[in-house]
Amino acid sequence: MTTLIFGLILFLGIHSVSIVAHEWRNTQVKKFGVVTWKIIYSLISIAGLALITVGYLEARPQPITIWTPPPWAWHITVYFSLVSLILVAAAYIPNNAIKAKLKDPMLVGVIVWALCHLTTIGSLAGILLFGGVLLWGILDLISCRMRRLDSATSHSKQKPSGAMTLATVVVGFIAWTPFAHIAYGVVRA
Repeated sequence: MTTLIFGLILFLGIHSVSIVAHEWRNTQVKKFGVVTWKIIYSLISIAGLALITVGYLEARPQPITIWTPPPWAWHITVYFSLVSLILVAAAYIPNNAIKAKLKDPMLVGVIVWALCHLTTIGSLAGILLFGGVLLWGILDLISCRMRRLDSATSHSKQKPSGAMTLATVVVGFIAWTPFAHIAYGVVRA
């Protein structure tokens, strides 16, 4: 469990710099340069993600059960995982209606992903992982919205494209299909 917790601290910690120390982050970017900052950020993120994976896998064989999820929760997770991947795709595909409406579809997707997994995994490791990511996602979403209110920066005013919105949904579905097949056993050959 220690490995999982340390991984969460690294991963969520580096991803929280903009929440708790936005000006410090900007100073570091100016000091080291954008590329060096992104390399440092990426290395810490990768190390944290690796520790999270190892720690979670170590905890799975002998889980500490905190609560037993209801049987219907699995179905919610399967299909809301699709929603979360469509939202993540919306963050990267330009000029789509989802991004135009939500402004931060990546964070909303992470929140949906964490929440739906939290409903189906009642182990201590699952609660730490998905609860931690859920809490971080909510705090980061609030922080992003507050920063947007404080700045003159706005998102594109260009009218969203129906074709790009459809492409977003298709990309999200394609990304979801392997998970549906491997992790959830939904898609059968």
